[in-house]
Amino acid sequence: MSKRKKILFVSARLPFPAIEGHQIRAFGVLSQLAKEFEVHLLSILRSGEVVNSEDDLGLLCSSIKGVALDNNILSDFRAGLSGVIKRQPLVVAKYVTSNLKKEFLKQLELIKPDIVHLDLLPLAGLIGLIPKNIKIVLNEHNIESNLIQQKLLTLDSWFSKKLYQRELKQLTDFERSSCKSVDLVLACSDQDVIGLKALGAEQVHCIPNGVDAERLKPNNTNKLEKTLVFLGGMSWYPNRLGIIWFLEEVFPLILKLDPDVCLQIIGNPEPWVTVPEGVKENVEKLGFVDDFIPYVQNSALMIVPLNVGSGTRLKVVEGLALGKCIVSTTKGAEGVGLTHGKDILFADSPHEFAEQVIQAIQSSNIISDIELKARKIAEEKYDWNVIGENLYNIYSVI
Repeated sequence: MSKRKKILFVSARLPFPAIEGHQIRAFGVLSQLAKEFEVHLLSILRSGEVVNSEDDLGLLCSSIKGVALDNNILSDFRAGLSGVIKRQPLVVAKYVTSNLKKEFLKQLELIKPDIVHLDLLPLAGLIGLIPKNIKIVLNEHNIESNLIQQKLLTLDSWFSKKLYQRELKQLTDFERSSCKSVDLVLACSDQDVIGLKALGAEQVHCIPNGVDAERLKPNNTNKLEKTLVFLGGMSWYPNRLGIIWFLEEVFPLILKLDPDVCLQIIGNPEPWVTVPEGVKENVEKLGFVDDFIPYVQNSALMIVPLNVGSGTRLKVVEGLALGKCIVSTTKGAEGVGLTHGKDILFADSPHEFAEQVIQAIQSSNIISDIELKARKIAEEKYDWNVIGENLYNIYSVI
């Protein structure tokens, strides 16, 4: 019997408990790989994150090592200075510290992995330390240079524009070089596969953001017929821009047509978004909740009003699994492969978005039909057990 391949899985933050989108994707990929391979985790630790060998993550991994991330003004200054001197993106200088490099080299020597899995683009700053006989996989949660390019279009400050123009150039060069230097790139969508190949990646496979379809199930027992729900932390700027657009441009139109519609906002509330006075009474900012599932189950609709982004939005896939009718911008559900009027409702202008919401609320037939088809596509395409089979096949032959 052949020995199981060993994978050194390097993560930009501890994947468990999986609260944010990056953690959820990382934990999903890791948990599937651990079914067939010997997985060792090296993770950057943010403030408050602690390695626990007895939790779900600890039970999946053969070993876990953590490296604390300095997150203060002084460390940011050092990262910025290092980025300028080394001509590398600031985000790479921030994450790939001397402490991470030292621990990474120790783990390479101790584990002698067959594969190094780098679970975010900035971690490609470790590529130069990896021996030639070890295969390298880069998991691209987004096309990062594309995200920066989109963000540039939203900036007004001259200084911010100059800063991000510099970062865009450095990050594009770094992303292109990284894609060419690894053996395999994982993308979140077929559209990202095309974009990553254009950057020079030769071997790219689509591994979509997945869900545990057994845990996320529809339940309409306590549905609130006029309640909308938005999932997303404000620390990710596409979420912040999207909810501001909805609150300022769309929600007032909805309330003119039906003043009883309410919105619940779930996720990291910082940095704070100011709710306009005209809609404040109809908005509930819940912040972090212990379990978002009942809120989505009980809502009439999920909204995804994003106009900036890359990859695929995990919130969309979670909504599908929960059998929820979603009203989204085209960008918001990009890459998931959904069809307007069948398993989702698309709208890109404020008036279109408001009309789709009101029409759906007023028609139980529209909602129930979409809910059934949404759940089906989640089961057939986005359940982690389905995705895991593809992952195993890819890593077995690399």
